[in-house]
Amino acid sequence: MTPETANPQRDVLEVRLPNYNVQVSYLSSLLRVVQVALREVARNVEGPARRFEQSPQPVLVLSWLAAGDELVLGFTFVDPIDDTPLERLSEETFEALLGSFAEFIRRLPQPGLWGGPARRPSTSPLESDLAKRMDQLHRELRRSPRAVVAHSGRSVVVEGDLMEFS
Repeated sequence: MTPETANPQRDVLEVRLPNYNVQVSYLSSLLRVVQVALREVARNVEGPARRFEQSPQPVLVLSWLAAGDELVLGFTFVDPIDDTPLERLSEETFEALLGSFAEFIRRLPQPGLWGGPARRPSTSPLESDLAKRMDQLHRELRRSPRAVVAHSGRSVVVEGDLMEFS
């Protein structure tokens, strides 16, 4: 499966970054934060939550990687025993991630002077583990000059203090 054949796939989450000198340490940190955020989101959605209560738990895999003008990372969940794609689990979790992330960004403090959301003060407490994970994802994506998280035709674009939802 490649991005060229993906016509937005319902069981794939894409993270797109500018493709120039992506630091390995940034990519490593981003992968870790995406995985933790997805697992936290899954625990908060009824269907996926039941699946993550079972052992062994679903495995998040990098199902494809593409490089051109952008570095595109494609994620999906698979069964840990036979590596079959868990399409419904992936779809439900990725939809919930985009919804939770968009809601988190909407709740950030009043927009700054130029229209982007102000940063959340690091000393202000977050109300839930899910909010903590969304904050970590937001902070990590902001480290890139431009980052896009996309699933099934919806996306959140993070470019510094500017965010765009579609």
